[in-house]
Amino acid sequence: MLATILLACGEPSTWGVTGGTGGSSGLLSPMVARGIAAAIVSAGIIVLAAIVALSRRNDPIPTPVPAGATLSPDGYYWWDGRGWRPVR
Repeated sequence: MLATILLACGEPSTWGVTGGTGGSSGLLSPMVARGIAAAIVSAGIIVLAAIVALSRRNDPIPTPVPAGATLSPDGYYWWDGRGWRPVR
């Protein structure tokens, strides 16, 4: 079966069109290339959505340190009587 294709420069070209497998001149078939491209785009969208979700996350406001509370030696935690809580 022959198909006539009009090239970008305007000259018609006749190519033989065959069915079946094994006619690809590239490294990957077009279907595999599209699948890989779709997977890369999908992964990019997922990463972007995760970045947006994490950047909008609200960190809980820490409990203010009461006067006279016992601070840890490094000063990053204070003792509330049951456990250590972060200062910030």
